[in-house]
Amino acid sequence: MTDRNIRPGEPLPHYVNEAPFDPYRADTLTPEQERCYQASEWRIMWWKFRRHRVAVWSGAFLLAIYFAIVICEFLAPYNLHSRDTSHIYAPPQTLHLFHEGEFIGPFVYGFDFKLNMETLAREYLPNPEKIQKVRFFCRGDAYEFWGVIPGDVHLFCPAEGGTLFLFGTDRLGRDMLSRILYGARISLSLGFIAVAISFVLGVIIGGAAGYYGGWVDAIVLRLIELIRSFPELPLFMTLSALLPVTWSPIGVFVGISVIIGFLDWPGLGRAVRAKILSLREEDFTTAAQLMGASPRRIIGRHLLPS
Repeated sequence: MTDRNIRPGEPLPHYVNEAPFDPYRADTLTPEQERCYQASEWRIMWWKFRRHRVAVWSGAFLLAIYFAIVICEFLAPYNLHSRDTSHIYAPPQTLHLFHEGEFIGPFVYGFDFKLNMETLAREYLPNPEKIQKVRFFCRGDAYEFWGVIPGDVHLFCPAEGGTLFLFGTDRLGRDMLSRILYGARISLSLGFIAVAISFVLGVIIGGAAGYYGGWVDAIVLRLIELIRSFPELPLFMTLSALLPVTWSPIGVFVGISVIIGFLDWPGLGRAVRAKILSLREEDFTTAAQLMGASPRRIIGRHLLPS
């Protein structure tokens, strides 16, 4: 409808297709339209993820970090327990490429230090006369890769008789960069193992409760309420104290990660259950059921990606 009357012979203000309607005629789709219509839910999710630049760069950054902690023994210039008592609380050494306008390559200036008689603190000053080139793919402090394979090859090392403290040292003269790399392995691995376990349990249990309903849903809900009724921190501490004292630090670390994973899934499980409850009544779910698809295929291929 328009705000003015249309006179005979006057063109309409909107487009009208004058071709007769044919219900048996199929419009030809372009290759791009066919590609979109035939794509699976997982592929559509991947396309959306690639268009989000922040998500792509964040994912690449996380992959780089996790790759670094896998080979942190090789990347760290020093061993975890290596000490240099002559460089306690040393400041970070700046990496240089040029010295007095001449390209030398990656190097650092060595330190000269003196004791401040008023504060009794060491004062470090870079000495331009002490040029210490960084060595690459060199032999340095011995280590055991993941506590199993011995080795001594590092990506980069200090010069012979020199130092390479890019992040400085602590109160015992230990390299901070090396200790951060080793510590990141524990912190990130703990989160990855716990999140992986809770994610798998939450998706499987929550998906089954939402799809089947009935007594399965009732049991899952009572289990979720039971787990969430306990205070988390005291529960984690109590279960962690039950781990055998004879276990190695790595075993205790894995045990704590598993405990956190098994107790942290109810939140995700409840969210997945609520989403599956709404999606199982959709037309595409009914169509999949009529075509004879199994519940596992319906949940994994149609409901979870949605």
